Amino acid sequence: MDVFGDKPPALPDAPGPKKRTKKTPQELIAAFWGRFHSKHPGKVTSIFPRRLYSNVLPPANPRGVHSARNAAESYEAAARECRQKVARIVRECRRTNEKYTDADYDIERDEKDNCLNGLVRDGGGDIEASGGDNAPPPVSAWDVKQSLTTLAQSQMLGTNGTVPVDVNALNRFVGSDGPAWGSGGGVSSGEYYSPGSVHRVDWIFESPQFTVNGYSSSDIKQGANGDCWWLAAVATIAHRRDLMERVCVARDDECGVYGFVFQRDGEWVSVVVDDNLYLSATDFDHYGDVYDSTGRKARQYRKRNQTGSEALYFARCEDPNETWLPLLEKAYAKTHGDYEAISGGWPGEAVEDMTGGVSTTVASNRVLSKEKLWKELENPNKEFVFALAAMGTGWDWQKSGLALGHAYSILQCRKESDEDGNTFSLVQIRNPWGERSWSGVGEWNGPWSDGSKEWTPYWLQKLGHTFGDDGVFWMKYEDMLETFMFIHRTRLFDEKWTVVQQWTSANVSWITGYLQTKFEITVAKDGVVVIVLTQLDDRYFKGFEGEYYFELHFLLQEVGAAAGEHLCRVRPVHKWENRSVSCEVELEAGKRYEVLPEITATRNTDNSSRGKPPQDIVREYAEKNPQKLRQVGMSYDLAHAKGGVPDEDELLEQKRAERRKKKEDKKRRQKKKQRKAITKAAKAMEKAADAMKEVVKGDEAEKKAEAGGGAATAGGTSAATKDAADKEKAVAAAPAGQKPEAPGAPKPVEASTSTGGVKDAPPPPVEEEKKADTDEASKDEGSKKELEEKTEKSEAEEKAGEGEATTETAEEKDDAAVDDKEEEDKDDASDSDSDKDDDKDSDEDDDADDEGAITSPWNAVAVVGLRVYAQDAQVTVELVKVNSGDELTTLTVDGKPAGATM
Repeated sequence: MDVFGDKPPALPDAPGPKKRTKKTPQELIAAFWGRFHSKHPGKVTSIFPRRLYSNVLPPANPRGVHSARNAAESYEAAARECRQKVARIVRECRRTNEKYTDADYDIERDEKDNCLNGLVRDGGGDIEASGGDNAPPPVSAWDVKQSLTTLAQSQMLGTNGTVPVDVNALNRFVGSDGPAWGSGGGVSSGEYYSPGSVHRVDWIFESPQFTVNGYSSSDIKQGANGDCWWLAAVATIAHRRDLMERVCVARDDECGVYGFVFQRDGEWVSVVVDDNLYLSATDFDHYGDVYDSTGRKARQYRKRNQTGSEALYFARCEDPNETWLPLLEKAYAKTHGDYEAISGGWPGEAVEDMTGGVSTTVASNRVLSKEKLWKELENPNKEFVFALAAMGTGWDWQKSGLALGHAYSILQCRKESDEDGNTFSLVQIRNPWGERSWSGVGEWNGPWSDGSKEWTPYWLQKLGHTFGDDGVFWMKYEDMLETFMFIHRTRLFDEKWTVVQQWTSANVSWITGYLQTKFEITVAKDGVVVIVLTQLDDRYFKGFEGEYYFELHFLLQEVGAAAGEHLCRVRPVHKWENRSVSCEVELEAGKRYEVLPEITATRNTDNSSRGKPPQDIVREYAEKNPQKLRQVGMSYDLAHAKGGVPDEDELLEQKRAERRKKKEDKKRRQKKKQRKAITKAAKAMEKAADAMKEVVKGDEAEKKAEAGGGAATAGGTSAATKDAADKEKAVAAAPAGQKPEAPGAPKPVEASTSTGGVKDAPPPPVEEEKKADTDEASKDEGSKKELEEKTEKSEAEEKAGEGEATTETAEEKDDAAVDDKEEEDKDDASDSDSDKDDDKDSDEDDDADDEGAITSPWNAVAVVGLRVYAQDAQVTVELVKVNSGDELTTLTVDGKPAGATM
């Protein structure tokens, strides 16, 4: 509240003058988008590059190849590998007389809870990131229950004090155990695991059996993990013994080793686990030594808190001695890295992982023909399995007794008539909780629910239904469509089907549209073909998902089809399910079809792990949690080792090798230039020396001629003798490697080279005066003329020979000079290119400093693959690049991009 006399508030600072620009508005827009997109688009494909394996053996992860395989043969290869692993482990256990301990997933010696939690914890950072070093972990309903159980066990609440807790009801007040739908899940959404102890199967169960009366959906009860989506998927296939035995491949209960097979990114993988399991209660002496001389208290404590299925921390079977479900859940968690990774998801994806099928999500309010859907639900040929998702539209968390944001299983569909001939379409559904909550939430309470008026003795007997708190209930088909938002329909494949897949990576622009890379499909037989466009399942490498969220769309049409003449257009049913999209369509033999992908990318700007690029995660956790980083990083590298996906680390090594080669070439060219310069200098020195020798020779010849012609006169002899003596003195006084000039000869021209010219020689001794002998006049004129004629003739011949040699030498010099010039120009050009390459990065970095530079440019790169299933062994898929302008125009409708959302 303002009071009279208060100091008036300060005025806001006036905005400074805007910097004037000479660019037009269109140029400014173009410049912005030029800076917005990364100049170096790319994706991390190797968390651990080849350099790290310089001193150790690299992992045996060969890059995948494009291949067509029979669906059954692909599975059998993985199942055979799994059986061989189990057999080897059993032999080793018998040799050492020890039970099997899984060194790769040892929950008994997991100090940092890496088998429980992911790499990035508590919303993209560690616990420290959310509130300092002493910040507590997020509290969940299971934490509260565990704390109260601990108080009861420590007898702080009295000798027989207990606190009954309904976790499902408590979730409404202290937060969820992790959303069942979405990409977060786990610790980042408030789920924090705190099991009490770890023990082996034969210690926990009095009479352990892997299965009791086979597999059954009624066996399934959810534990502390938010994996209801996975348990719902297990329940949909549990009544199919053939499907369950394809997952649970091999085991040895005595050695405690169990082998399972799952599908990952279109390929079957095997996984082996030991029989250590998490328990809710701590050990008897966990809080300190307790006096128990007879051991009676310890036995009673173990019997009450650590014995049977109810003692397990995670999923458990209804039977107190049945073990298949907790061991299967452990194997599924190990495959994905930890228990947190399997918290939150969609039941259709889990069915795919365990059966190798293809799931399609159906929105119940969009069903066109309910009769057609009902025929599929009846599933007479066992080609499909179904699951359900109950979703809320606001703050509601339950509807007609059903928990929302939760997954359910469809067990069977029956169309039956009553005593009067009235027909009813009924669906049997199961909640993976296996029971109601304390408030009655968990089962349908509408028509045909347990105890409703619709149940007569006739119907109870006809459907074989019994009332009970077991999570199983019946509904009318129409009520099911009204109540459940999504239906997950999974098609199964047998040995009649062939599957072929092709992977690639794509730079995804900020503006959406169909990619210029497409897939071409050819079939040799008419029939149903299932086409799946998928991306890598980032559940296997949580923390390295990256900062972009991708949605997949595609268009299927005949090659060369006109715009709008497509066979199907596919897009996600909702925004939360983005692993894959698919369609089923009848294709004709002999025709070529093309799949045009469209990928939309959204950048996450919050502080979660998805908002951080992989390189930042590596820097943060290389010292903080190296063991977990190694595990998740290896899984990331394996996922990206797909045939058709560029190996960025290999490309980086090639660039390094090219840079090293350029540097070596540059050094070699520089050394070559230096050798040439030295050679030229030496040749110039040699030529200068040769020229001096020629001068000396000419002078000596002249002197000899003069000496021969003047033999009759004493004066001539005296002069020749004196000149010869002077030359000898000059030669003796000249520097080494340099010849003196002849007396009276012209001064030679200075020779220069690239390393410096030849220094001027000291002037030769010059005769200061010439003696004239008067007796020369009286010489015999005839002898003098004869001598002059001979001398002139000799000099003429010598000059002619020197002229020819000079001409040849000049031509050779010109050719050599041209060759040297061309080679020097070539070397200079190479050096210039190398310098440009070296300066390219710095120039682009300078551009980033311009006004309005984007600190984090758009760099969305998606790894996608196309899988095609057909009852045709000759089916093929090929990756094709769109080149012609005619093809590009077919990707538009009415001048606009033909997006899958149109």
